[in-house]
Amino acid sequence: MQPHAGDAGHERFLFSIICLSQSSWDADLPTNRQQIMRRASERGHRVLFVDTGPFLGRRVADVLRRRSPPAALLELIRPVDRTETLSTLAMVNLFPWGHRNRFMNKLNNWLNAVNVKRVGRHLPGPVVLWIYDPCCGSMIGACGEDMAVYDCVDDYPSLAFYDTAEKALAHAGDQAAATGSAVVFTTTSTLFRRHSALNPNVHLVGNVGDYAHFEGAVDRSIAARDASGLPRPVIGFAGRFMTGKIDFALIDASARRHPDWTILLIGPADDEALRDLGRLTRLDNVSWLGHRPYEGLPGYVAAFDVGLCPYQWNDWMRGGFPLKVYEYLAAGKPIVASGNPDLEGMAPDVVLARGPDEFVAAIENALLYRGPEDVERRRRLARQNTWESRTEQVLRLTQEQLAG
Repeated sequence: MQPHAGDAGHERFLFSIICLSQSSWDADLPTNRQQIMRRASERGHRVLFVDTGPFLGRRVADVLRRRSPPAALLELIRPVDRTETLSTLAMVNLFPWGHRNRFMNKLNNWLNAVNVKRVGRHLPGPVVLWIYDPCCGSMIGACGEDMAVYDCVDDYPSLAFYDTAEKALAHAGDQAAATGSAVVFTTTSTLFRRHSALNPNVHLVGNVGDYAHFEGAVDRSIAARDASGLPRPVIGFAGRFMTGKIDFALIDASARRHPDWTILLIGPADDEALRDLGRLTRLDNVSWLGHRPYEGLPGYVAAFDVGLCPYQWNDWMRGGFPLKVYEYLAAGKPIVASGNPDLEGMAPDVVLARGPDEFVAAIENALLYRGPEDVERRRRLARQNTWESRTEQVLRLTQEQLAG
């Protein structure tokens, strides 16, 4: 291992990472995968970020339709250097249905493991296979790595937009990744309990937020032009509108019971969610502005008086912890949430509610706690839960496992 001075002055060691992610490096909204790997590479770890992506034919069609940058096609042939320490590569999934058919999945994984091992041969050792896509569980031990890490950030077998075959494959892959990895990281207590039954080396390392990106949103003067003039109070949500995820009844009740509130909604929507949004936006006090680039999101959060996490109470959400919690807190905003039990105990800054009555009452109460001391308490909590702190923790635990 390569020696490197640690942040606290003690020596730590560098290792290379082959990251298998079903979310591409250039995703519109960066999540754990991009945030952790970017910071790992900035700390000197060599990172090969592999987009496990869709079927080859679909990938090529998407690139041509969207007129994506040349890197999107070059990644199919060779790694593309994004920085001095981070490169990206796309899996060449020759067989369709690789994320719903076990046989096709194994064929794609076998072929791609050969290519990943070939490319990864140039990485300085030791090499860690870092898995975010559970459907790549069968690649453990075939990529030339010294050990594997499974960073489980979602309840994949419970994803509402998966059909029965996709859920079955995700369940099998989730178990394979958990049992085959030397270390497992989980983001919620639900995932921690499940994987602790499969692997003795499981750690609960919760989700965090991009404090540096959202801290400026404490200043309402930076609010985006199309949000700055809205009647207050502004009750806002910024995220993806997905079937089986958002509880639209909570938003509807909030708008109807308080026509004096402005409900501001930001983010892309799937087809079914579009129908719900169409119904909501018929109300005079509801505004959906659609997708906004990640770079500009702080300008919309700045306009919020209360931030919402209006999720359904289902298996998918019970295994999740919204990234936007610490983003809202970085901006000093009180939060009213639903569906995520790991948010229990964070009141008065984050209040967990069940059903429309509790949800609306919680918003009413949150509007009473917006003083300077409330804002600073929330920002202090957000400063303790950043991508920098999570990155440091998972890298340290990985290093300890390599050294052990």
